[in-house]
Amino acid sequence: MNWNYPIGSTEYFFIFFFLLVYVAYIIRTIRVARQLKTTARTIIIKLFLRSVALVLLIISLLGPSFGEAEREISAKGKDILMLVDLSRSMDAADVNPSRLEKVKFEMNHFIQNQRANRIGIIVFSNEAFVQAPLTYDVAALELFIHSLQTDLLPTSGTNICSAAELAFNKLMNGTDPTSRSKMVIVFTDGENRGDCSRSLYNNLRRFGIGTYVVGVGTKNGISIRANGKPLQDQSGKIVITKLDEGFLQSFAANAKGDYYELSNSKNEVGRMITDINNAEGTLVDSRTVTVASNKYYYFLGAALILILLDVLITIGTFRL
Repeated sequence: MNWNYPIGSTEYFFIFFFLLVYVAYIIRTIRVARQLKTTARTIIIKLFLRSVALVLLIISLLGPSFGEAEREISAKGKDILMLVDLSRSMDAADVNPSRLEKVKFEMNHFIQNQRANRIGIIVFSNEAFVQAPLTYDVAALELFIHSLQTDLLPTSGTNICSAAELAFNKLMNGTDPTSRSKMVIVFTDGENRGDCSRSLYNNLRRFGIGTYVVGVGTKNGISIRANGKPLQDQSGKIVITKLDEGFLQSFAANAKGDYYELSNSKNEVGRMITDINNAEGTLVDSRTVTVASNKYYYFLGAALILILLDVLITIGTFRL
């Protein structure tokens, strides 16, 4: 038999208190019996019941474990690349506090629930770059996410296709290209898009790469602030940035993926996380462990029965 908890000061206190009270009770009972010129042998029955009940209660507190069982534990992992749009339009404040800041918040929330998965980050505007390779290190990912800014890349614009091509190449040319489930998450407003090749969509579908597209922004759009003033184009018109939902939905459909909306009025990132968690992962580790079962309730039940008997059974203390 094994014990989940060591015997401590609490158990010693109850034992000492029980012995102190019962010794005082026995001495007093014997003294009264002598004065009455009789015996008090029946107190032994009560002493036995209460002693056994105390022992059983203490055993249940210590958490006895026996009858060990073997249980198989398996871990299923995924490789997930998060593609983040860092074009100037991601500074728009139609999503509070800005599109990019909201994306960073949701990315941090996402990685906290993906401990068994490798996650990487690709940033893009007109061109795409790997900011963080696939890793299990959540703390490092948090630092990379915190550093995301729209001025991180030398050019502006939004070319989702180049980012998706880079993500596909990194997933398929890695050290473990076939034995893990692979997924791509795109955070973008979809503006200034490039035309994606048919081969890109075919590759995403053919190799079963899960594609999750998150559209950030609103259809009505908003102006972009630059140096405290609305940004203007070369003709002097105020630049209005809008969510290109149509293109993003088409991109997701062509890749056999899913589209989600992220704005002040609608946040579907939670649904996306649920879909990713429910997606089938690939077995990366399996082992059998021995699990000890706490059987305290057997001893607790026996102690309660003895306490009930002690209450219900009436025994004369003195023989007159």
